[in-house]
Amino acid sequence: MMRSLLVLFLVCSSLSCSPLWMHFSGVLEEKPELKVLSHAEKEVLFLPIHHIGQESYYEEVKRITDSLDQQAYTILYEQVSTGLREMEDFILMAKKFRKLTGSFDAGTGYLDTVNHKIGSMDYDPKYQLMNQPDLVGLGIDTATAIRADILLEDLILAFEKKHGTIQLDSCDLETDLESDYLCNASNSDLETDFRKNFILGLRNENLARHIVQSESEKIFVIYGASHFKGLKKELAKLNSAWVELK
Repeated sequence: MMRSLLVLFLVCSSLSCSPLWMHFSGVLEEKPELKVLSHAEKEVLFLPIHHIGQESYYEEVKRITDSLDQQAYTILYEQVSTGLREMEDFILMAKKFRKLTGSFDAGTGYLDTVNHKIGSMDYDPKYQLMNQPDLVGLGIDTATAIRADILLEDLILAFEKKHGTIQLDSCDLETDLESDYLCNASNSDLETDFRKNFILGLRNENLARHIVQSESEKIFVIYGASHFKGLKKELAKLNSAWVELK
């Protein structure tokens, strides 16, 4: 179960989660728009997925994935997992993640379809929103597709290598992951660095390496929309010949 854990990152602030935000975030898109990156003989189709959306949006995601799988595209997908065998080791890492971000939304999602809320924001039930389906629901066959992401423990250990060990107090240790987090989170500078340079940056670097090292000439990437801009930068660092086709 631990190996298949999908860590969902709650990045909505009370300011961004507004009706205006919904219209510009992509949550209300009816279908995704593929991005195309090219280098020499290699083509990358990037599907910038949203973790909350309408049913029609995810139906189209699955249709695209199925179609490209039939066309022999190598599929790279996003999923932060863990290689830890002991539950207590995983819980420690999860609590360190929570210390940095103030939450650890794993597996349960962050859309409340009963009370019609995204985080703390109310939304109009007419939108009939849903959480991102599991991998099967997105058309991803894990037997052939490649998880092009890093492990939760590697994310935390890389951060600790830069900043030192994340110190958990008694409140952190005694508050389980399912309970409301009322402890003192890390300072905002550390949180900003973790989100920008690790949750986004480190994973973008890893994804770029997967793309460059792949022997396939046709690659389909299904990844969070917020990663596309950073991925382009990382690919350009590795080879300036990478271009986005309009």
